[in-house]
Amino acid sequence: MARGVGATLQSLGQDTQQQAMGTLGAAAQQETQRNSQNQMLEALLEAQEKAGRVQLGSTVGSLAGFYAGTQMGSVGGPLGILIGGTVGAIAGGLFD
Repeated sequence: MARGVGATLQSLGQDTQQQAMGTLGAAAQQETQRNSQNQMLEALLEAQEKAGRVQLGSTVGSLAGFYAGTQMGSVGGPLGILIGGTVGAIAGGLFD
């Protein structure tokens, strides 16, 4: 009879160990998924920050170009906006 009880306890221990290994495997898989999602979010945020800097540079450059164009006369205004926006976008892209 002692053998039967020992075998039952051993079987119970093996079942518990298998359940624990399954739980640890699932937790590791979830952690891997979270890490992957975090990396994607970080890349997305970096791209958005860069796009924001380029847009800000374009806006400031356009305003500066418009101001410079108005100082030169009405003909320089639209051309100043174009040149200022281009220079501002390039400058905004340089500061990543």
